[in-house]
Amino acid sequence: MNSIRWITFEDPHLAEYHDPEIVERAPAGKDLVQMLLDGEIDAAIVGDSLPDARLKHLIPNPDEAARKWAAAHGGVPINHMVVVRDHIAKSRPDVVRDIFRMLRESKMAAKLPETGTARDALRFGVEANRRSLETIIDYCQRQRLIPRRFAVDELFDDTTRALGA
Repeated sequence: MNSIRWITFEDPHLAEYHDPEIVERAPAGKDLVQMLLDGEIDAAIVGDSLPDARLKHLIPNPDEAARKWAAAHGGVPINHMVVVRDHIAKSRPDVVRDIFRMLRESKMAAKLPETGTARDALRFGVEANRRSLETIIDYCQRQRLIPRRFAVDELFDDTTRALGA
């Protein structure tokens, strides 16, 4: 059903998570760039810049493609999130609110470009990220990386859902 075979170099970040059958670990001692160059894999996610001059982007004009995708989908995909343990969020919601406030103030102090636009990679709050989260959930469910389609709201507690609203 799924023609993509995913190769990863890391174990899952959650002990409870079990990779679906389309995911496998790279053999010990293998190097991602060398696997690409040797033709062992067809493509890789390598970050913002190519790690070897012999490689080329799979998507032509990736910056332009990213702008178009962000405009069409209401934002850029989330790459990282700040998380707080459930017991802290429940017992100390003031700490969660303070972390959120400090991160948002840091972003404003850094005067990062494109704040509040679809290309804003550092959007704050569930609502600001809802459309991207729904898209990611859909993609993950279709690729069988998660067992079912989660609702965005079931992934966050009441305190977190209220932040940035």
